[in-house]
Amino acid sequence: MGDHIFWDLFFEALQETLFLVFGTGLFVLVIGLIIGFFLYASEENSIMKNSLSTKVFHRVLATVNDVARSIPFIILLILLIPFTRSIMGTMLGAKAALPALIISASPFFARVVHMALKEVPRETLEAANSLGASTKTIVYIVFKEAMSSLVTGYTLTLVTLVGFMSAAAVIGAGGLAYLAYEYGKFGNNDQLMYLSIFTILFIVFIIQITGDFIARKINHN
Repeated sequence: MGDHIFWDLFFEALQETLFLVFGTGLFVLVIGLIIGFFLYASEENSIMKNSLSTKVFHRVLATVNDVARSIPFIILLILLIPFTRSIMGTMLGAKAALPALIISASPFFARVVHMALKEVPRETLEAANSLGASTKTIVYIVFKEAMSSLVTGYTLTLVTLVGFMSAAAVIGAGGLAYLAYEYGKFGNNDQLMYLSIFTILFIVFIIQITGDFIARKINHN
């Protein structure tokens, strides 16, 4: 394999990997924050008013989120083939992996958000309420107090996304994992396979140390 073909394949797969991880990560961030917040806000003695409708809402949302979170990614990938093909027009390539990645990772991050917000001391809410703080102010205070845990949880979610993306390689989802899988399976180019694998590990390393650094900075402020 010529050097130019080698590097063309590698850089194309690298672009697909970054698109899958950070493109999906953006959707997961928004969806997970919304679901996680409402899981927290609808709990008893939380932000939303205690009522039967709030309890039902919380139970339904928690159940749907937990069921979606419990489905193994490879099974979800298969279940979503008709849906993915209908909206993407194909089951091959990086874009075809987006629906399954988003649907699988969003409930995971939503639960992370829920747990991070629950770590905020109950006294913080009580103090804000006693001072007559508005709902908007209370939400701001809760998120500010939980920000370090949220960053740590989002970092974990991005790392998990890399793992999901690697699993999606078996159906031709593209990216470095697919490149390593193809050239590892057929043994055509060990150098390309190992370069792809080590680049994936490097991406995970960068995500982890960046997330840890930001979380520490927030903690010290």
